[in-house]
Amino acid sequence: MKKLSGQSEISSRQPVENCWKRIGVWGNEEPRCPKLDEVIHCRNCDVFTQGGRNLLERNLPEEYKNEWTEVMAAKKEEALPGTVSVVIFRIEDEWLAIRTQVFAEIIDPDSLRGHSLPHRKNPVLIGVVNVHGDIQLCVSLSELLGIENAVKKDWKDQKLMMVVNTDAGRWVFPVNEILGIYHVYPHIFQNVPVTVAKAQSTYTKGIFNWKDKHVAFLDDDLLFYSLIRNVQ
Repeated sequence: MKKLSGQSEISSRQPVENCWKRIGVWGNEEPRCPKLDEVIHCRNCDVFTQGGRNLLERNLPEEYKNEWTEVMAAKKEEALPGTVSVVIFRIEDEWLAIRTQVFAEIIDPDSLRGHSLPHRKNPVLIGVVNVHGDIQLCVSLSELLGIENAVKKDWKDQKLMMVVNTDAGRWVFPVNEILGIYHVYPHIFQNVPVTVAKAQSTYTKGIFNWKDKHVAFLDDDLLFYSLIRNVQ
């Protein structure tokens, strides 16, 4: 077979050094790659092309395949008419759910650069955190919802931080666990029992059972409105 002009001599079995990140158009090191005078941009270089091929042809990790199997299975549920998509998570001993539309991401606190607010009088406002270069308010839903916490922990000791998007901006708050994204039928929602704490019942639209768990479906509009008033 005739080799095309510029075709790489590099075997696909050999690792390709990511020179485009060091001395290419995306790098900062000097001197720059001498091939740039010829190819103008790294995307026109056979080394960059080979790097892309190696990435696409690599074997998928088993956990990656398992994760996407679950994602694709969940996608089928989205087509079910009349369901509500929610994110189920836990704060202390309480299981809560919020609409998926306002959910942004879950972040490991170790990857956040946060600052507590000294001499703060408002227990709902924890501090500020740097999320992907943007400064966001970190708040305590456990305080706002009146969830009892036998042991007061520093927010930096939490395992997960949930980020949500609202019309009034982003909010970040610590959670103990996240169960995942699920689709539930509104007809399974039950009225809020009188035994639920007053503060928590105020922000709860209804209660539903999910995998042997009693989950409170939060009214996020009222929740975020109250957060704004609390931090002003």
